[in-house]
Amino acid sequence: MKKALTAILIVFSCALLTCGYLVYTRYNKNPEQIFPYPYVFKNPAPNIKLDAPILIVGDQMGAYFAKFETELAASISVNLANPIKIQSIANSGHSLHRSLHELRSLVQWPQIIIYQGASEEFKELKFNPNDVPTIKRNFARYQDDRIETALILKPWLSRIIYDPHERIALEDIPQLQTLINEADYVKRIDTELLLFEQQLIQLVNLSRDRSSLLILSTTPINLDIAPKKVCEFTSTLDLDKEILILNELLQANNPKAAYGKSSKLIDQYPGNAKLLYLHGLIAKKLGQIDEARNALLKASAFDCSPWRANELFNSIIRKVAQNHQVILFDFAKLVEEDWHKNVTFFDEIYAQNLYYDRGMKQLGLLIKQILKL
Repeated sequence: MKKALTAILIVFSCALLTCGYLVYTRYNKNPEQIFPYPYVFKNPAPNIKLDAPILIVGDQMGAYFAKFETELAASISVNLANPIKIQSIANSGHSLHRSLHELRSLVQWPQIIIYQGASEEFKELKFNPNDVPTIKRNFARYQDDRIETALILKPWLSRIIYDPHERIALEDIPQLQTLINEADYVKRIDTELLLFEQQLIQLVNLSRDRSSLLILSTTPINLDIAPKKVCEFTSTLDLDKEILILNELLQANNPKAAYGKSSKLIDQYPGNAKLLYLHGLIAKKLGQIDEARNALLKASAFDCSPWRANELFNSIIRKVAQNHQVILFDFAKLVEEDWHKNVTFFDEIYAQNLYYDRGMKQLGLLIKQILKL
């Protein structure tokens, strides 16, 4: 009997020591972080002196948006003795994770933050694509309300709750990728979208905690520009032949025949960016403007080259704004509504200045109502 008890005690002690060792190892491998982001910044963001009640944040789209801050200030400042000040920390190459990093360094937050970006989320590698399953598991845990509450109360628990993986250490200056191949893009896209949504929600929560009013803006998409890359897994030899026929029908000015064919093909081959783009052009020729617009937006979403913002990111912005009762400035929709009537873009990425002027007037009226000026 004593031998049996001794054996049980030894087995129990070994199990306890093993569990303790595994917990200790897990604890040491994980950083303490409430949000399970797969990256860390090597250094704190530099101090930013804020001297304006309105702040613009974002990437290259935000930086261009900020060029029209004078027009926005004028729209807000009608009947005011002095024009309202607007400041920008938007920068090319600064995707949302960098905007958040800079905002956390602010001692004093502005009354209003305007976010305009979502066009460069793939340019800086924020995680190892091989760690995608672990990253998704960690975010699934974080999204459990009980775990989130526990982590807020005791952040050190994150070192035990989250599965360990190697975090990407980010430099002060973004290390931008000039080329992203299809294999990497396909591996990264789900996680990039997950990170974008979670970071956007954190921006919402940080703004509320600091008593700043957040305005989320969608990014205009040039519907006339064809997708840069078609994902190989969406193509077949048969589809390539059908696309050649569609192009021939368009060149022969026979959009009706092309429409009948393309309408069937987009159901048969969902997700092919080139096919969706052609269907959009065909529908536009026939005056089916809503259908054309939707097809071209889908074509941007299925482009296998992440060279600009697309409808996937704009959908997330709209979703977060709706679910978290955040003010939405749907700049993309403002431009899209004029797409079939006018040349809406002056290059592949940026809308004509007249739409920025129009947008600043609308946004200015919105801010005047908010500030009760």
